[in-house]
Formats: sequence, structure tokens, C-alpha cells
Amino acid sequence: MTITCERCKREIFKYEKCDYCGRKICNSCMKSSQRASKVRRLIICKDCWSSMPKRKAYKNKRAYVAHAKSVQA
Repeated sequence: MTITCERCKREIFKYEKCDYCGRKICNSCMKSSQRASKVRRLIICKDCWSSMPKRKAYKNKRAYVAHAKSVQA
């Protein structure tokens, strides 16, 4: 069964899910991945890497919450 990459629209057999936008991406669209813990693996795509708040959350090994500013108000 093949799936289409939601970023580049290529046909792929194995996909990873970006933890910051939720899209199913192929290996060439994945910018970076790291182990946040023994069982948790964080993956960020190239589009989310250009967003500074999402990149900062990735570097701090945590998930990004898009509505964090509106919740505080």
C-alpha cells in the first residue's frame, strides 16, 4: 500500500508524522529527528523548521502548542 507525502506529494511506502504540523512526510521532507526519551522520538519537517517557535520547541525536546498565547490571555 502506498501513501502520498503530504508535503511534496510523492508516493511513499513508509512515512513519519511531523510532531509540529501533523502531516505524513517522507524521509526527504524530514529535516531532523531526535530521541526525547527512551520511547519518544521527535520529528520535525522542513516547513516547521523555518518557524522559529516550532524550532525552539523541538530544540527543547517538547511538543509545540500553537494556541499557547491565546490560552494565557
